[in-house]
Amino acid sequence: MTPNSTDRRTFLSGVAGTLTAVSVTGCLGNEAEPDEPEPVVDAAESLEGDTDPETWRDVDEIVFDGYVGGWVGVEPPAIDRVENPTLVLVSGREYEITWENMDGVHHNIAFWDEDSEVVEEYSTDGNETVGMVETLAFEATPEMEHYLCEYQQARQIGSVRVIDD
Repeated sequence: MTPNSTDRRTFLSGVAGTLTAVSVTGCLGNEAEPDEPEPVVDAAESLEGDTDPETWRDVDEIVFDGYVGGWVGVEPPAIDRVENPTLVLVSGREYEITWENMDGVHHNIAFWDEDSEVVEEYSTDGNETVGMVETLAFEATPEMEHYLCEYQQARQIGSVRVIDD
């Protein structure tokens, strides 16, 4: 063997050893620190909003952007840029929820109870036009468990927490 072939063999062994170490460390690192879930919709920044009842006491209008990947909160500030945020509503209070179609996919919004039934016919017709806005006036009732798009139930769904005044 020539000196060059030994140097080359030593170099390649070193590279292989380094790559193996990096691969194992990367795998172990992922197991030791699992990734936190991230929003599906690029416009969202978080999956958790503020659910402190005091933050919601003066709220009577809720605004969402509607995407096939999820609802993104716009107003109140407690849900700004939160994907499928939990809504904290006061039982018996009147609210308006407004949403804008952001992707041209057919969406609507409805409130469902624990049996997956629409509560008090609180559901919009829906639309598939980018920029089109729908508003639903409703009264918060203890039966409300979820709000969702009835066309994208797996991704566009959030919880409702109804509290007493």
